[in-house]
Amino acid sequence: MNLGAVLGLALALKLIGTIDLPNGLNVDGAPFGGVSGADYDPRTGDWLMISDDRSDKAPARFFVGRLDYDARAVRGLRLTRQVPLRRPDGSTFPATQSASGERADAEALRIDPRTGELVWSSEGDEARGFDPSLRRMNRDGRWAGDLSAPSAFRFDPTKASGARPNLTFEGVSFSPGGRWMWLAMEAPLIEDGAVSTVARGGVTRISRLDRAGRLQAQYAYRLDPIQAAPARRGDNGVSDILALDARRLLVLERSGVEVAEGRFAYHCRLYLVDVATGENVVGRRDLVEEPVRVLAKRLIVNFDRLPGGAANFEAMAWGPFIGGKRTLALFADDNFAAEEPRRIVVLIAR
Repeated sequence: MNLGAVLGLALALKLIGTIDLPNGLNVDGAPFGGVSGADYDPRTGDWLMISDDRSDKAPARFFVGRLDYDARAVRGLRLTRQVPLRRPDGSTFPATQSASGERADAEALRIDPRTGELVWSSEGDEARGFDPSLRRMNRDGRWAGDLSAPSAFRFDPTKASGARPNLTFEGVSFSPGGRWMWLAMEAPLIEDGAVSTVARGGVTRISRLDRAGRLQAQYAYRLDPIQAAPARRGDNGVSDILALDARRLLVLERSGVEVAEGRFAYHCRLYLVDVATGENVVGRRDLVEEPVRVLAKRLIVNFDRLPGGAANFEAMAWGPFIGGKRTLALFADDNFAAEEPRRIVVLIAR
């Protein structure tokens, strides 16, 4: 198969620059960090960045700021405010140590291009009976409705099928114009086989949803193996997706390998896929019993080869056009650990 021909016009990206933010940033008393999803608002020039803090350091929230860069350099991020995420009753989400209630595990944030509302995903709270979810909210964090995410992605109390805890709704993207939403699972469903190992990558699902969250199409995506033999623990999965046009998606894979007690090294790759190269697996009970045609993918960026190497990149978004060329920004989740970089990388189409 001529992959270049199948994927169409290749996307080429050039590095503008990289910055590592300092420790100790906070907004209104809420520490900045844990960035797991981001989006850019061309109407205001704001960047919105959602944190996966489960209300332990401050109420679950997203940050608003201005990312300063041009075609020559990335100069910095100026944070302007933080916005707590709200439940339907208007309250914030409880912390881990709370006795009850859903603990939010935010992983993706997108601006609806039609309404300006925000859509965000939570990986769920299996221990307390809350499934992975997609929600709408206003710019002030107020709940604006739930979306009907695919039922196959719920947690199964018997562990025979369904989502694996903390490996669920990792990537969300609107198609240009907002007709569709794309949803990526971080790792395979239980019935779809094993998660990635050093020897072999698992197969996860990327779904196309309508604006209400109803499943319209679904494709199998073969993950890479874990990028290095782990001394202790290791994983690899999808950490974000981004629609390029009606058929093509950018898929960000992130592999974490524990190199010392509690310390991880990260290996990230950015791929281009065209859904025309895979089969629609809607209705398939699993991706194991019969062969499945997975999406063909083309490597666009290996972050190990960039200056400074890879970080725990979990968020990416299209930024402003510069000289008619599209820019792309990626944000690292620092896990609120002093030794992990709060890195931002900006690239531009060539």
